[in-house]
Amino acid sequence: MGNLHQKKRQVVEEDCKKLLKLILESKLALCSPGDEDSTCDLEVCQFCSVCYPSLNRSRCCLKSICTECFLQTIDPNSTRPTQCPFCETANYAVEYRGVKTEEEKCLEQIEEQRVIEAKIRMWQQEIQDEEERVLKRQELSFSLSLSL
Repeated sequence: MGNLHQKKRQVVEEDCKKLLKLILESKLALCSPGDEDSTCDLEVCQFCSVCYPSLNRSRCCLKSICTECFLQTIDPNSTRPTQCPFCETANYAVEYRGVKTEEEKCLEQIEEQRVIEAKIRMWQQEIQDEEERVLKRQELSFSLSLSL
């Protein structure tokens, strides 16, 4: 039983060494305490909503994710490829690019604005469609009442 405990400890130590190596090689973002308040110039992990100075980015959809969340989303013992938690693409992987540039932040804001505008247009169309349905029902009801 002690042998099993020692083997598990070796595996954990090896995993920690691999993780540290990836962080030191700037292949993964530094594991740092997050901030719940995004008033500073921090990036928000789109998985846990905690703010960090810099984050990893999904290779498939470029969503920001902290190293802790990334490690929770992958299963190193699985034989099946991990799916992206954001866009569900297979073979999920991230890369660390450092702190977002002003251009990246600007492009992200533009994309967020486009999404908001598209949602508003959809809601407006739904409201308009519902108003048209109500009017048609009223017209039909009025026509029926006149014919009686």
